[in-house]
Amino acid sequence: MKQSEFLEKTRNAYLQARECSFLPKSNSSVLSRGTSHSISSVTEDLFGCYCAEKVLESNGIKILIDPPISFKGTELKNKSQKRSLLIRPDIAFIKNNVANCFFDIKTDLGYKRFELLNQAKDRNSQLNTIKEQFAHYKDGKTKKEFKIKISSQIKFVYVIISQGNIGKDRMENFIREIKLLENVDIFVISKGEHLNSYNDISETTINETDFNELDELINIKLNE
Repeated sequence: MKQSEFLEKTRNAYLQARECSFLPKSNSSVLSRGTSHSISSVTEDLFGCYCAEKVLESNGIKILIDPPISFKGTELKNKSQKRSLLIRPDIAFIKNNVANCFFDIKTDLGYKRFELLNQAKDRNSQLNTIKEQFAHYKDGKTKKEFKIKISSQIKFVYVIISQGNIGKDRMENFIREIKLLENVDIFVISKGEHLNSYNDISETTINETDFNELDELINIKLNE
């Protein structure tokens, strides 16, 4: 899948999300939605597909979408210290039973971008804690449990699909702070108008620098 295809499919998902999932056999003109469906699960599936097509040798590779990864049986606890740690990335790369990269797919940075900076700092600290620890996840279809190890080189990557409503200078300052973190990275893969714009978008604009760097990271983590 090309970068342009990924963005075009995301744009189409936004447009489809404005439509009703089911239409009546008659009088369809009287039915309309006041809000759009969420496309978060669609973008997760789409990004998983994008990554899967980059795999050179499939043996030992798993790309998990929205997996609850549990550290039950270890000393790792959640913030309340009452339950075993559970993390749930949007996408996880597993190679030979070792998790080496987690992704959080966001449609845009949104108005809570400064909360994201604090979240990124928390993630950075969390990854230092879980490195080389064992964890478990269950297959979503069969519920079969699998044991994995967290790589000492684990990365947590934020993929921001649209620049959205943030000015270029403010966005660059914000992103620079996140990129200083040891275990966390962030990429904004399109620029210009938001892909959910109600204006006509004849062509999506790729942020080539970020998207190319993201592709490089994906290829390293899947094929290193």
